[in-house]
This record gives sequence, C-alpha cells and structure tokens, in this order.
Amino acid sequence: MDGRQALAALNREWHDLAGLPVPGWSRTEPALAGVPDLAAVLGLIRDRPDDVLAALLRLGTAGDRLAYRVVLQTMLGKVVLLCARRPELLPEAISELWLAIAEYPLDRRPRAIAANLAWTMHHRLARPRPVRPVGEPDPAEPSAEGSAVAVLTQARQLGLIDERTHRTLWTVYVAGLSSAQAATALGGTPESVRWRCSWALRRLASHAHQLVA
Repeated sequence: MDGRQALAALNREWHDLAGLPVPGWSRTEPALAGVPDLAAVLGLIRDRPDDVLAALLRLGTAGDRLAYRVVLQTMLGKVVLLCARRPELLPEAISELWLAIAEYPLDRRPRAIAANLAWTMHHRLARPRPVRPVGEPDPAEPSAEGSAVAVLTQARQLGLIDERTHRTLWTVYVAGLSSAQAATALGGTPESVRWRCSWALRRLASHAHQLVA
C-alpha cells in the first residue's frame, strides 16, 4: 500500500468512526465532557488542544486505543504537510506518528503536545539511512530544495547546529509556533528561543554555500 492509499484508508476509517458516540470518556476526563461523538472531539482539540490531547493520551495509556486513533486523526494534516514533497514516506510517517503517540511522555511535556508529536515524527524520519552507491538516487531523500526541513536536516548532518538548535528552529519555522509557545514546548524562555534562532540563522547564512540551494 503506497502513501496515498494508506492515507485514504485512514480517512475512510475515520468517516465510519466519526459519528460514533464518545464512549464514556468524560467519567474520568472532564475535558471531554459534553461532546456527542468522535467528530466533535476534533473540534474540541482545535479549541483547547493541550487539555483535550492530554486527556486522550491518558485514556490511550490506560488501554483505550480508540483515544489514540482520535489523536492520530487530528495529526494527519501535519503528516501530509511533512511528506508533501516525498509522499513515498507517508506510510513510514504514519507508523512513526502512531509510535510517538503511544510513547508520548505526557508528564514531562504537557504543553504544545501537537508540536512535540510532529517534532518526534520528523526527527525519526530524519534518522540516517543506509548509504547507497554513488550516483544512485535515494527516493527517500528530500526533494524540497531550499525548504526549511531540508536545510535544517542538512545543517544538522553537517554539524552546523546541535540537536537542541535543530529542534528550536524546526519548532518555530516548520511547526510555526511563536517564541513563547516554543519556549513552553522546549523548556526555556521566549528570549532564549529568539536568541537561539537569531544565532543559528546567522550561522546558517555564513555557511549557505554548504547547504541545499
């Protein structure tokens, strides 16, 4: 099954699930009170993302895989954006997202949950891959020339930025969080986020000849 087929299958499944009533989740998770069906949970996530996602993650950890499925559905748009220029990675990205959801450290990262999940998925997809013979193209290599994701991945591989700087830049320029939101997600202050971004951008600019064009 290729990426588009996998995505279509998930969306068909969600079409069947969306109208199902919420299975008593509000008895233990007040954040989910008053929602009539699973489709309404997605709307609630848009209004109060961290509270609702945290509730779903707790339910999933307790064994309710349907709660995890709702989190997966609300994150699919980010998967599509991340894989927009390399759709062949969609199945792997969906798998990595599911693992990130199941393993999410809610006690350590209770805020900016969606951004943290997206980062984890991106980070796992960016892991080094087996070296291919010279001259043989790797279909999994990013074709997004000049994109933020491609530049940041290459900068990290070249040692121009460290892991924390990579994650900070990704959170601000790819996930689109403000300095304050990124500080919450990463653990720090808005000032430190802005300083790190400013320093890193100057460094990348001075090594532009080494990066993707």
